Amino acid sequence: MKHKNFFYYNFLGLKLLFGMLPASMSLYCVLQIIHGISWMLQVVFMQYFFDTIEGGGKSTIELATSLLLMGGAFLFAQIMNGVANCFGQILNRRIGKEANKLIFRSIERQEVIAFESADALDRIHKAIRGSEGVFWVSTTILDILFFYTSYFMMMSWYLFSLTPILSISTIIIFIPNVAAKLLRMVAFEQLENEAAPLRRKFVYYEKCMTDKEYFKETRILGCCSYFKSIHAKLLRILNQLHFRAQLQKEKVNFFINFLTVLAYGGIIFLLVYYVMKGTISVGAFAAVLASLREFYGFMDEVISERFAWAAENVATVKNYLSFIKDADKERKNVRLPEEFEIKLEDVCFSYPQPDEGNGRLFALEHVDLRIPWGQTVALVGENGSGKSTLCNVIAGLYEPTQGLLSYSEVQRDDGRVVEGISAVFQKFCRYKMRLSENITISEVTRRVTEEELRLLCEEVGVSTEWTGGMDCMLGKEFGGTELSGGQWQRIAIARGLFREKKLLILDEPTAAIDALEENNLYRSFQKMCHACTAIIVTHRLASAQIADRIIVMKDGKIVQDGKHEELIAMEGEYKRMYELQKKWYK
Repeated sequence: MKHKNFFYYNFLGLKLLFGMLPASMSLYCVLQIIHGISWMLQVVFMQYFFDTIEGGGKSTIELATSLLLMGGAFLFAQIMNGVANCFGQILNRRIGKEANKLIFRSIERQEVIAFESADALDRIHKAIRGSEGVFWVSTTILDILFFYTSYFMMMSWYLFSLTPILSISTIIIFIPNVAAKLLRMVAFEQLENEAAPLRRKFVYYEKCMTDKEYFKETRILGCCSYFKSIHAKLLRILNQLHFRAQLQKEKVNFFINFLTVLAYGGIIFLLVYYVMKGTISVGAFAAVLASLREFYGFMDEVISERFAWAAENVATVKNYLSFIKDADKERKNVRLPEEFEIKLEDVCFSYPQPDEGNGRLFALEHVDLRIPWGQTVALVGENGSGKSTLCNVIAGLYEPTQGLLSYSEVQRDDGRVVEGISAVFQKFCRYKMRLSENITISEVTRRVTEEELRLLCEEVGVSTEWTGGMDCMLGKEFGGTELSGGQWQRIAIARGLFREKKLLILDEPTAAIDALEENNLYRSFQKMCHACTAIIVTHRLASAQIADRIIVMKDGKIVQDGKHEELIAMEGEYKRMYELQKKWYK
């Protein structure tokens, strides 16, 4: 990254912050100016107090007044320090909330296929890290302009009024310090880019050892030690990356501190020299000497801490800004027609490949398919044959790599289909909320009676006795009731059926349910899908017989298409699978 990019991305960050909360950001700037002035007032009134003492012959009232003014200046500085910092913390939380909204909006705009790409996941991970620091990194420039600059300019003016050489000496020290800090920016952007994928793996393997989702299988298989070794290896690599960056950082800090000590000593020497000559008063000498600690403390803070930290983390803000740049762009959403025909023409699809040099591997190859309105279709085939991928393409979740998908006059690339499609997936979600919310989450504003929910639950075998009622919490994480896999799956089915739909996709929705119950459920599906097109993915061919049509897939292609009686009467993939499964039930 070029050095100028630090200011460029800070400018973009500030533009974003002022766009979010213009009034609050303006107030933040005003408070920083007053904060800077408050520290300068301490020096002025301290000199006044010491000059009053030195002058002698002053009345008690004059001495008390000078003391009160100095004390008031110190008190005002501390009050402004607290107010500015407190307001900054509050504003950071408000900005964080708005920044997260943009992250969520940008993630929602992502194509689902992006979550199959390691690069895309790294971008999301880096953007989330950037959102955590966007306020403090971007406001570094504001703090420098309104707090530190106000303070340093007034102090320089004050020192210049005493003698010009004092003011010039304080300005000279800034030049090498700022130049040295700029050298660190390239190293820390490189560190962030190298560390992001490693950090994501590190967190994942940690999850494999500690998360509830993995813990039982990890423990029973005795593979915790394996994950520990991978975790430790990644930790060593991350530590090496950070050590390299920190070593460079400390070298720069040593150089800066060395210059600061020289400058500090030089100014003290000048103060002593000018007070001995009578150029400055003893009060001015005492005030400047007492304020040097704050002066160089602020100088070290702005360069070694604020500017340095911002320089290290501006790469994360860059990642955040690049990720959310299209968050506010309008995205066209479309609805499915009242009645439509699903049509796939020469559709191919491939998942993102880590190395394109090996050639593109298609999960779907040259699929031509038409599904008339209201038809129930069963997709069957071995694992990896492309059934779930085809469902995701038809649902509009994946965009075809090649070919066209349309729902009568509506095409896939017209926009994102947001209404009219419902689905139940094999890897369903277990929402830790009330039972009624679990079912109605897709259409929370839809008016529905408890009786309607109860009838739907009865259709798919969901019992309110599992939880104690519709309003009881599910999941132990929030003090609710934990359910079995089959019970959670039935709730997911109820959720998919509740949504108003014209296309229903059931991708292995009964994997955690026994064969007899599955058959009963599929017959219930048949009744509930009379007013929509339905696509059912199943491995159990006996259940597929309820469909109007059975499509057989193999190696990403449609190899057979017809009714059960037609397919069983001819040699082919369907008959082979049917005969194989029949043996298990003899």
